[in-house]
Amino acid sequence: MSAFCTQCGAPLPANQKFCTKCGAAVPDSNPPAAAAEMKQTAPAASTTPPVSGFGKSRAIVVAALVVAGAALAAALVMIGPQSPPKSSTAAAPPKAVPPAAPPATVAAPPAGPATTAIKASRWEGYTNTRYGVVIDYPADLFAIQPPPPDNAGRNFTAEKAGARFHIYSHANALNFSVEELQAEDVLDIGDAEATKQDGADWYQVVASKEAETIVRRVLLSEGGTMIHRLEIAYPKTAAAAFEPVVARMVKSFRVDPTIPEKAANAAGSPPSPVATKPETKQAASKQPEAKAPEAKTPDAGKPVWRRFDSIGMGMRLPGYGGKAGVSAEVPAKWAYSAAANSAMPEPNVIDFQGLEADGEDVLHVTFRAERRRAKATLASEAKIIKNRLSEGADNYRLLSERTTQIALRSAIVFSVQFAGSDSPDLLREDIAVIDAGEVFYFVTFGAPQARYAASSHVFTHVLDTIGFAE
Repeated sequence: MSAFCTQCGAPLPANQKFCTKCGAAVPDSNPPAAAAEMKQTAPAASTTPPVSGFGKSRAIVVAALVVAGAALAAALVMIGPQSPPKSSTAAAPPKAVPPAAPPATVAAPPAGPATTAIKASRWEGYTNTRYGVVIDYPADLFAIQPPPPDNAGRNFTAEKAGARFHIYSHANALNFSVEELQAEDVLDIGDAEATKQDGADWYQVVASKEAETIVRRVLLSEGGTMIHRLEIAYPKTAAAAFEPVVARMVKSFRVDPTIPEKAANAAGSPPSPVATKPETKQAASKQPEAKAPEAKTPDAGKPVWRRFDSIGMGMRLPGYGGKAGVSAEVPAKWAYSAAANSAMPEPNVIDFQGLEADGEDVLHVTFRAERRRAKATLASEAKIIKNRLSEGADNYRLLSERTTQIALRSAIVFSVQFAGSDSPDLLREDIAVIDAGEVFYFVTFGAPQARYAASSHVFTHVLDTIGFAE
């Protein structure tokens, strides 16, 4: 009786222990021990890949292992090679690390003064009573500073907003034109792309210097002999807030020629003469005859002044390519001493002497210009002058010393007294050392002590009216 293989269904001969087609054992023909032994050794006996159902099932198993391996590899890729294995304490979340702050919000410095510090709601007017200059400015933004000794202008500061402005008047000592003055301002600021506007008696420069915008508005009056300056500086970062404020200030900046006269009257000075109609012959006949008084002017008894220009008079600094010149008002009757024509020519010195020049009883005012030396300071220049004075006097005494501003330039003014062996009270001198950048100017006024009180106003007037070429 033929039997069939229970694995592949192939017919089996009698007493056949294995299927000749698939190699499966025949159950009924093997004792239990033999069958177990054959099952253990059967896979090793097969040396070629089977083509039966057993081969298919093994292919399925291999494919399954391949898929499982691919899934495991994908999982490892998702986890990443640096991911640490889970621990028994994984329930506690890892400590959060705050993200780094963006550099633009932490490392960047503030762009400039906050616009909230710019307030321009309380406008007030400022008037310079000496020269009649008028301007409107926001008093809640700018604080007015103390007046300079010559009352030629004023400084205003807005510290919180990082802005400032000043006005200043001075004589056009060198008779510069509008074009020349404007060109000097552009060079001074150092912005070749500055915006320039001008008219017959005014000009304006808007330029950039470092982090600031600078606006200079200049007016000329009295036939171009007087210059009135307005300078406003504010941060570029606050331009949107400042521009309307500056526009209003510039528009209000003007010169009122009637104001100085009114200020003088208020101070007790004699009023200006009022023109009257000439008397008729009939009216004159009714008046008793009298000797006509000497002709007098409203300034009778006061000194008459004249302005000098040092460059026109020959002052120069040998070897210096820049402009070095000074101008001021001196007593009209004082004699000019041409130092350049003296036995010891000094082209950088101009001297004026009073009419009473007689031996040592002399009044004088001297102007000296010297080029700035390397590392020189205002204090060091003043010290040199004092040392020179002390070396040339038998008895030298410093009476006073103060720092100030003259024509908006830093200055030191000191007063000294000399006493020689022949006279216990020989000479009194006032000396101003003025820092004008590349050039130092020294202004000296001298008078005998006995006549100093009556003539010291000359020194004050000179400093009040002084101007420089730079």
